[in-house]
Amino acid sequence: MNLLGKSIREIRHKKGMTLNQLASKIDVTASYISQVERDIIEPSLSSLRKIAVALGVPLFTFLHDDTIDPVVVRVSERKKLALPESSIVYEFVTPMVADKKVMPKMEIIYFTLAPKSWTSDENINHEADECIFVIEGELEIYLEEKKYCLSAGDSVYIKENIGHRFYNPTDKVVTGITNITPAIY
Repeated sequence: MNLLGKSIREIRHKKGMTLNQLASKIDVTASYISQVERDIIEPSLSSLRKIAVALGVPLFTFLHDDTIDPVVVRVSERKKLALPESSIVYEFVTPMVADKKVMPKMEIIYFTLAPKSWTSDENINHEADECIFVIEGELEIYLEEKKYCLSAGDSVYIKENIGHRFYNPTDKVVTGITNITPAIY
């Protein structure tokens, strides 16, 4: 079992939640959750975010690793999240630790988005405020149905529970930083 499925199962058990309860919270079947936990299928980024919200944990929890330095996260040690059928790659800049002394209260994530691609097929909704900063390239941010065009150096602040997704309209990779402060802390 890889880390993702095992993490989801462990957290669900710790929360005393059944497969059916988790499935109903995110509007999927218990069979789907079971397959995710057994690494038969990998969830989309949108589904993984929904699972995180339903379990009351930040997204990075699923990539937990005790070997990471609790204060310094070296570029070579960043945990990456690249899901199938997604053109965005996330690298967690904040520490991901088991040590209760360092419990990050935000996620700072470096991302790259492939040319001419979306972050997801549908809007992402989460109970967390989020700030996106474009380092290089151009990025279209869709908040519900409204479009905002960002260039290098621009940023946008998105309040919790606002449906959003991003699109790279160019032929070059977009890089940026996102800072998520979940309401669950």
